[in-house]
Amino acid sequence: MLQTAPNIAYLKAAWAAFAGISGANARQSYEAAGLSFTRINHSTLVRKNDIQVSTMPIHYTRHELRVGFLGRIENEVRKAVAEMEAVFHRDLCLPDGHQLVIELDECLRMLRRRGHRSLSMLILPDGATTPEVCVRVEMRVFLDSPRACVFAHAADATTRGFVDLLEEAPKRARVPRASNYGELAAQMSATLNEAFAAFPRVRMAA
Repeated sequence: MLQTAPNIAYLKAAWAAFAGISGANARQSYEAAGLSFTRINHSTLVRKNDIQVSTMPIHYTRHELRVGFLGRIENEVRKAVAEMEAVFHRDLCLPDGHQLVIELDECLRMLRRRGHRSLSMLILPDGATTPEVCVRVEMRVFLDSPRACVFAHAADATTRGFVDLLEEAPKRARVPRASNYGELAAQMSATLNEAFAAFPRVRMAA
């Protein structure tokens, strides 16, 4: 079965709905949070502005509503990660002796517990060998819209500690934004491939 793309409009609306009744806004009225409710048969449709963000039973608590938002958000996050992973597999040139680590399980735990809305994707040594160049990358991807912060460092025998591979990169490369998560992954792949190629002694994995 083909993986469907994440619904970006839904993600933005669902996160806004969640924020409207959570944290400092936990006691805010549904009306003030921009939520509206329509009862259909034995269900209640919940909308943020004009976007349906949840379907609830007739009777529910605010906590159950928040959990419902996060459950639907989690489904979209899984789609976004699958979309990005496919692009990385196609476009990203990993340095020799390194691997891509997507911290999805930890991300989803934090999402369920605290409504955490970012995901770390790392490039680290794979531990199988000692690479000539050690690269450390974090792509901190935000889950409310296709945007990220990219950090990339490398070290070898000629450097004193790690050097910033993106020190001279433009802001749009270090803090990319896109219209969807596949495009975001393609942008980050291009940025990192260029940074790796510019660092002496980096060898790309076959």
